[in-house]
Amino acid sequence: MGQWWITVLGAAAGLCTVGSFVPQVVKAWREGDTRALSLSTYLALTAGFVLWLGYGLPIGSWPVIAFNVANLALSAAILWLKLREGRRAGPGSAAAASGEPV
Repeated sequence: MGQWWITVLGAAAGLCTVGSFVPQVVKAWREGDTRALSLSTYLALTAGFVLWLGYGLPIGSWPVIAFNVANLALSAAILWLKLREGRRAGPGSAAAASGEPV
């Protein structure tokens, strides 16, 4: 048995993680409301996806590269919506942008 099953496992894991972000992005995009989302969580997730991408490129793992590019795009979309909402709330409303209670 070859190493094909490791690639299939990586692809299945990637599909699960990307699939988990899609409903969140669609909901936030449609409703324009990201107050319930934690800014710090999405900052950490985005940083993690950048690091995973940095890991996947030198080892040449297409599942790690492809799915982390997709996850990075989706989490960046959430961050963009979150930061845009914070700017709309006006100055001094860091709590509104972060989604954290005051």
